[in-house]
Amino acid sequence: MKRLSLEDCKKRIDHIAYAEAHVKKCLRRERIHNYIPGQVIYNLGEYPNRFSIRPTQYDHDLIASLAHKGVGLIQLHEEWNDSQRMLGADKYSSHDPEGLRAFIALCHQYGIKVLPYFSSAFFDWRDPDFTERFSTNGKFELNSSYFRYRCCDPASPEWNEYLMRGMHRIMEDYEFDGIYNDMGYGCKSAPAFGYLDYDPHLEDLLARIYGEVKERGGIVKIHQGQCVAPKTHSRVYDYLWVGECVTQPRDLLQTAPFDPYVIPCPDYRFLQDASALYAMAIPMMQFLLRTDGRPVTGERAFVPGVEYVNDPGNNEQSYNEQIRAWHRSHPNGPYVYSEWSKIPDDSILRNEWFDLLALYRSMVEEGSSAYLCIEKSTLTAKAPPADVYLSMFVNEECYLCVSNVGNSTQTVTLCDKWIDRVTDTPVCQLSLNAGEIRFLRRVPGESNL
Repeated sequence: MKRLSLEDCKKRIDHIAYAEAHVKKCLRRERIHNYIPGQVIYNLGEYPNRFSIRPTQYDHDLIASLAHKGVGLIQLHEEWNDSQRMLGADKYSSHDPEGLRAFIALCHQYGIKVLPYFSSAFFDWRDPDFTERFSTNGKFELNSSYFRYRCCDPASPEWNEYLMRGMHRIMEDYEFDGIYNDMGYGCKSAPAFGYLDYDPHLEDLLARIYGEVKERGGIVKIHQGQCVAPKTHSRVYDYLWVGECVTQPRDLLQTAPFDPYVIPCPDYRFLQDASALYAMAIPMMQFLLRTDGRPVTGERAFVPGVEYVNDPGNNEQSYNEQIRAWHRSHPNGPYVYSEWSKIPDDSILRNEWFDLLALYRSMVEEGSSAYLCIEKSTLTAKAPPADVYLSMFVNEECYLCVSNVGNSTQTVTLCDKWIDRVTDTPVCQLSLNAGEIRFLRRVPGESNL
């Protein structure tokens, strides 16, 4: 945490007093600590094709640019390892270990942390190490594209021992900064990929994973799917990724009460309207996960000798075929960057991500206080409409973000004077279009009334 000057201390004390006097009720308050708002999925290559992970000039330039624009964390997906044992490695080791180490070192050079894909459940049942004792909870499977994953059982001693041994290899063999856990949880009393209200065996496994990563000073990100968080009594994650397979942006509002820090990753394959995503996320102290890295070419769906799922309705395989057709007809872009992208990715949204991150970062600096989704206050002349969200962030400045997640234009009259941070002009009254978000900075001591 930075050291404050006398003037900074005066401003901070004044802003805290202002917030406490004016905010009467909010969804929740958060003191921000160890939060990395700018996070990216970085595509490395087209596994199970053989490729080099070693950074190219493209990677050097992109990593430098991402760091300069505020990215602090990169997560890698399964292309870092060899889940199908086709390239001389396995689920817990890299097919290009020296190239991977060079990539991690490049990220660390720019202050970016790196998390690798890991799963506390998914394991290919064709792997020579697989045993039916791993999945005593039933044959819940995810069979798609080139993989045939079984959802292994957190109550299986054999799986517990094997999994933790694999995780130790990942943490010990590379300079990763934690793990990204794609949970893939299934159980006897729930349908495949369904979730119990509470499973003590799952909590124990997740808590052990969390504890061992934290002992190494690492970060744990969890992904359970859609807008779901694992039901545990203990803390088991630092970041929760939500949004996969979500079709309605408003569904993401269900995650507002979740423990921080939530990182929504819109699934642009299915999302019907992306225009209001930031207006929904930022007042909840959430910032969208960016997809980037080396362009996805779709060639992973056409590797000689690989047995693909022979299902005309298989979404992943047909999606990769569409990407391949696009990339071959547009070799110079625009590109696709992930499994959750539209074809191609929207260049306007991609640029907007950086613009909004620049505004958001100062709001969530270390030690800031957040008053999220203010329900009652004396900040406005009258209570704002139900679809208008106000959240306040306090540090040496006092920030207010106001967003309209409804379907029509809404007006908000402010009691005190604020500055629009984008236009740098005073604001007395806000007229917000549907899906619009405004970023304000307090002017101490000045009232509009």
